[in-house]
Amino acid sequence: MAETAITTVLAKVAELVAWEAAVLLEVGDDVRLLRDKLEWLHTFIRDADRRRRLRDDEFVAVWVRQTRDVAFEAEDALDDFLHRAGRQRRRPRRPSPPLAPRSANAMAWWRCSVWRWRLPRCVGLQVALRHDLSARIRQIRKRLDEISANRAAYHIEHAPSPAWAASSATTLAAWDDLEECTVGFGKYSDMLREQLLDLDAAAAVPGRALVSIVGESSIGKTTLARKVYQSPEVRNHFEIRTWTVLPPNSRPANVLRDIHTQASSQLRRSASSQGQTQAAAEDSNGCCDRPASGKEKDISNALFRNLTGRRYLVVVDGSISVTDWNSLRASLPDEGNGSRVLLVTDSAGLEVVGYGPASYEPIELTRLSPENTYEVFRRRVFGHGGGDCPGRHKSRYYQDVFRITRGLPLSVVVLAGVLRSKELPAEWDQVMAQLLPASKNGIGNGAGARRIMSLAFDDLPHHLKSCFLYLAAMPESGAVDAQRLVRLWVAEGFVRPRRGSTMEEVAQGYLKELISRCMVQLVRKDEFGAVIQVSVHDRLHAFAQDEAQEACFVETHDSTADVLAPATVRRLAVQSLHDLGGCCNALPKLRTIVCDWGAATKPTASACDLGFLHASKFLRVIDIHGLDLRKLPNEIGSMIHIRYLGLQCGQLEKLPSTISKLVNLQSLILKGRNGVGVLGVTAAFWTIPTLRHVVAPFALPGSLGDALYSLQTLHGVQPHGWDTRRGGGVCNPLGRATNLRSLELSGLTALHAGALTAALESLDLLVHLVLQGESLPRGVFSIPSLRRLQSLRLVGPIEQGSGSAGDEEEEEEDVDVDVVRYIRPNLTRLSMWGTMVGQGFVGMLGELPSLAELTLMWGAYDGERMAFSGFRSLQKLKLGLPELEEWAVSAGAMAALARLTLLRCAELRVLPEALAGMKELEEVVLYSMPKMVGRIKEEGGEDHHKIKHVPVIQTIW
Repeated sequence: MAETAITTVLAKVAELVAWEAAVLLEVGDDVRLLRDKLEWLHTFIRDADRRRRLRDDEFVAVWVRQTRDVAFEAEDALDDFLHRAGRQRRRPRRPSPPLAPRSANAMAWWRCSVWRWRLPRCVGLQVALRHDLSARIRQIRKRLDEISANRAAYHIEHAPSPAWAASSATTLAAWDDLEECTVGFGKYSDMLREQLLDLDAAAAVPGRALVSIVGESSIGKTTLARKVYQSPEVRNHFEIRTWTVLPPNSRPANVLRDIHTQASSQLRRSASSQGQTQAAAEDSNGCCDRPASGKEKDISNALFRNLTGRRYLVVVDGSISVTDWNSLRASLPDEGNGSRVLLVTDSAGLEVVGYGPASYEPIELTRLSPENTYEVFRRRVFGHGGGDCPGRHKSRYYQDVFRITRGLPLSVVVLAGVLRSKELPAEWDQVMAQLLPASKNGIGNGAGARRIMSLAFDDLPHHLKSCFLYLAAMPESGAVDAQRLVRLWVAEGFVRPRRGSTMEEVAQGYLKELISRCMVQLVRKDEFGAVIQVSVHDRLHAFAQDEAQEACFVETHDSTADVLAPATVRRLAVQSLHDLGGCCNALPKLRTIVCDWGAATKPTASACDLGFLHASKFLRVIDIHGLDLRKLPNEIGSMIHIRYLGLQCGQLEKLPSTISKLVNLQSLILKGRNGVGVLGVTAAFWTIPTLRHVVAPFALPGSLGDALYSLQTLHGVQPHGWDTRRGGGVCNPLGRATNLRSLELSGLTALHAGALTAALESLDLLVHLVLQGESLPRGVFSIPSLRRLQSLRLVGPIEQGSGSAGDEEEEEEDVDVDVVRYIRPNLTRLSMWGTMVGQGFVGMLGELPSLAELTLMWGAYDGERMAFSGFRSLQKLKLGLPELEEWAVSAGAMAALARLTLLRCAELRVLPEALAGMKELEEVVLYSMPKMVGRIKEEGGEDHHKIKHVPVIQTIW
């Protein structure tokens, strides 16, 4: 499609128009005329793309392709001009001109010398740049005129797209009220539970058994499996549960490594391995150790040992090869304890596996009935609140939806995503009219489902089309990090500025709209309403890849083939590649390279120096995961267009000083698999005015640059260069970064207390804060400026007042219990490790009005007895306090608690009696607490009555 190409060029034109007026002398009119012509073409090309797909019109296809090619030429011309002009602006100053002579006779000679000195710099180079750009734009406009003439000659008429309003008169569900439902899958759910839990004694298989769900693509296999996998019965029955999605061209070792990583996260190592280093690396979603896979030479044996003696459920989602299946089967112990392997695949995948005596009959899914089809459609449009079409229209749409989708769940969901934003009935009828005629020719087959996806894609606003196609560069069948995706969209220029919102907030809105339209699936969101992870259905992902390939938007490359035309590739997605440098020699048109091997790849990937990117002077995005990259080339500084530089590639040893020349850089993300030391970076780096997100192990200087007003994220840094005193007063090293939203600092000492406190007092917009070190300031709970703070993690001892470490009166004097509810009204998530606080501090935490998630781990509390009162909003509580003997909970405290995790609280004698009255409690998890496991047993357990009402009780040794 050419629409995305024109959209990109229009964004570049706007970027150029924003350039200083002096650079645009004699070129401004040409640029504006080009913009006007492209805007007119933009209105025509959208309809042409839609007609090309529907009619397979060869004339229209040629016109669209030629228009796209010219748009690419315009983009190249503008980028080349910006690149050359930018290099001229960065060029070192020339020596000063000769001083003016005092003698009047020598004045004429001096003036000529000055003119000759100024001419090459002020006139020659600038005139050449403007003249070249002007000539290229005129040639491009001439080609556009010729293409327009051909459109008229071949009678390619413009038929405006249907006037579908964005607003709706229908009561619709919220964007996050779209959880997957298993309407019509009741009998399948019962069959799956029976096979997993051995509920049918006659057909039970006591040993490790294979359970399978099969059916055509988009039939709902994964949805059904996920619902049962997350059910309380299954979570209670199995000690270990893992879910692995098989990407294309996966390797046996990667499959086993992914399963081992998940299994290891549910097991605990010896107490000696639980230090503060691991504590700092704790994942916010669970009590996870770092997986041992990086040190295991034989991942198969390691997995076998971890699962031995435990009842496990291993889910494999995708078509598995014979090699993968044999490796998996040999790595899973069979001890006759009811362990299960659940395979979610199609018929071809099932034939590969074969069946033996330890196998159940496959559960084969069929399409939805007309009644269930409409119920899924209704829920997707109106949510789960019971809304529906008006009675006079319901019967007609009931029939139309089934005739169009033929009961294929994905088609139902995508169609609902289109109609949920349309006016009922006028616009609904227009959509149905486009799809109903084709249904007579088999709209329910693969081609029909694709037509529904095409209609949904055509219905997207201009700015969302590029965002959706960008997902073609992401790995198939996996969760996509929303924060990373949002930053990439911003760097690519897809996001339009909006008054009162950051670009990232606008991009989050784009993502929520794609979710609302059912083009993207919501995987996880946080307590604050932000999207954390998303995914794309396999067939929608394949559709996006086809459209992106057709539009020359993204080319996907793997180890099975070479890049077809390196000289024309503009965005390249590299997946499952041994040697990234082997994909091609030069990519002169390249704007974006994304290499993502995912979490299940080898710890040691192929080495590469990024030398093949030296010719890619227009690069805007470099996002590479999985390479053994030790250093960046010095040539990186010449790529002045770079907005996003993301490298998660082993252990970087150093950064070139030329990185400070990336004057347009917005995001710098540097992460290593095995941890990295502090990297030095030139002080000039902190003067880049466009910096928005810095996630890197840098040593911070004494103060950041004066131009960092755009900086929002600063993670992984250490305050090595902070001066505790400067000029007789405490300095504020972050005084200019007043828009900072997220800050993570490590390596703090008592000497940094003054500078850190001064910095925090100036960060009014901060919402996320992590502090780690030898001494943390108490002011983090009393500084009034941090009223927006939502998430806080502290790793290390909190500095004490003048009293003793456990003096409650001293604590209450430093942090007023009655005031904290007003100065931390938004604090929702708190995690503390090694803080050594006392009971008075815990009492203060109980007054926080919004605290929903609290984690107190090794050394967080200094005492053997602890009492909870308040905590009215607390939903998740995790305690890992080995010294704790008594834990009291006041009546009415923690009334909203839903999940309780106790980890290695070996000295804890009894559970609080108040747990029996917590009606919202849904899950209790005990890690490595054998004595407490005995106390909660259903028969004879002294504490069983306190948690017998809890649906899920997990005990992990």
